[in-house]
Amino acid sequence: MLAVMDHLNIEMLAITSTLGCYNDCPRGNTEVDVVLRQHPKRFFGYVTVNPNPPGQAIGELERWRHFHSPPLIKIHPGLHKYPVHGRHYDPIWDYANRTSAVVLVHTWDSDPNCGPLLLEPIARRHPQARILLGHSGVTWRGYLQAIEAAKGSRNLFLDLSGSHNHRLILEHCVEQLGAERILFGSDLPFLEASMTIGRVLTADIPDSAKEQILRTNFLRLVGKQ
Repeated sequence: MLAVMDHLNIEMLAITSTLGCYNDCPRGNTEVDVVLRQHPKRFFGYVTVNPNPPGQAIGELERWRHFHSPPLIKIHPGLHKYPVHGRHYDPIWDYANRTSAVVLVHTWDSDPNCGPLLLEPIARRHPQARILLGHSGVTWRGYLQAIEAAKGSRNLFLDLSGSHNHRLILEHCVEQLGAERILFGSDLPFLEASMTIGRVLTADIPDSAKEQILRTNFLRLVGKQ
């Protein structure tokens, strides 16, 4: 990842753990801690949490709260096989609201566990949390759902990482929400970061909007701008 970042002039990325996203958040977060200590100027760290078993998530958030303030939280309702609006997530959302956390949520078009439209009422109930719709629902319909959800709550943001590309979708997102509600995402090392950078740089949007999407929006969310 560092080699790719250097090649593409990516200064910093926020990272999570594949192990945490699948089945072992404690070990996964320990891996992130090691990377942050080794490369503190290249990475921000998400604390990945699972709603099950109940109670584990808050313990993980407290254990790794030194990663960043405000907290960066990653949840993956798809892989953890639990709906994002289920009651076991309530303590996580309350924590995020109380700490003004940035929460990255995996989303997928109409998925009963993590469809983008499920996040709008959650965002309304937790106005201090800043919620990133990971992959923005992925498909064209998923993007439209993500836009609809974000229109309904100002603390929802679109993330551009994902395995699908849609011609002119970024222009549509900027037109509907404004560039300040959209963030670059790479999904490294699974996907090519250059793909998403290219989508932003070649989009028919102002250069100032490109800078917001690629850099300043995230820095503002994490208190570095």
